[in-house]
Amino acid sequence: MSARSAIVMGGTGSLGRCICAALLRTGNYRVTAVARHDAPVPSGARLLRADLLGKDEEALSDLVAGSDVVVNAAGAGWGGTPDQMERAHTVLVERLLRLVPLRTRLVHLGSVHEYGEISRHEAADERHPERPVTMYGRTKLVGTNAILASAAEGRSDAVILRVTNVCGPGAPAASFLGSLIERLREMPPGLPLELQLAPDLRDFVDIRDVADAVVRAATAPVSGLVINIGRGHVHDVPTVAELMIKAADFPRHQVRMGAVAESGSTGGHGAWTKVEVSRARDLLGWSPSMSLEDSLRDQWRAAVLTRP
Repeated sequence: MSARSAIVMGGTGSLGRCICAALLRTGNYRVTAVARHDAPVPSGARLLRADLLGKDEEALSDLVAGSDVVVNAAGAGWGGTPDQMERAHTVLVERLLRLVPLRTRLVHLGSVHEYGEISRHEAADERHPERPVTMYGRTKLVGTNAILASAAEGRSDAVILRVTNVCGPGAPAASFLGSLIERLREMPPGLPLELQLAPDLRDFVDIRDVADAVVRAATAPVSGLVINIGRGHVHDVPTVAELMIKAADFPRHQVRMGAVAESGSTGGHGAWTKVEVSRARDLLGWSPSMSLEDSLRDQWRAAVLTRP
């Protein structure tokens, strides 16, 4: 049987590269990573340079027309402007819905921030009210709703994976953990590390587990659904920082950790982010496999190995 064709939009980003590698490991896919700029891709993948929001629609149309799976891992990060977020999270989705044939499975990566505030001690399932409070979450939700509407009308075969906070090797550098790693790498010997951390409690999931969920969603007999992808447990940010400091073998006595004003309105205990993942288990046969400790250790080691 010939290999199936998989297209990964944003294939040179943190998640995109990991997804390309996971698809290749199955031995069932020919993988093309689509990105605006030249960047490394996993061995065995092909890189197609194309501006997903520019004038390359014809090339993109030809590419996805013959594909079996299209994964949308493209997007604007937290550092993006409102215009960049709107274009990456809504305009791009609209373009993909026009171009991706009905016979092709579309796997779209959403965000837990589409839910907005989650009440303390609650795990948000996929029926949880969606009241995003950030531009990032609002624009991501617009894209998700467009895909759900298209699937409901029979115009697309799509699954949305709503992902929590990502960690692990190659996880985004523009994140709390990414910035902590950078500070640990640049600390002069003997100087104290000053940290001011919010008392938030977050649901962290390893980037490799996210990629595994994408591989499963590519062939799962489900469509037109949002599926949460997270660990289903919370860890407070200071504890996660402690674990990363330990992974870096940084002297704990040189760390001065303080608290900043709470970033959430959950009774004075910081923001709470936790999801229910039973739908992923039941429909995808998926559950997180990496412990947080192993994930952070591997994230640190990967960052050290790739240091210029």
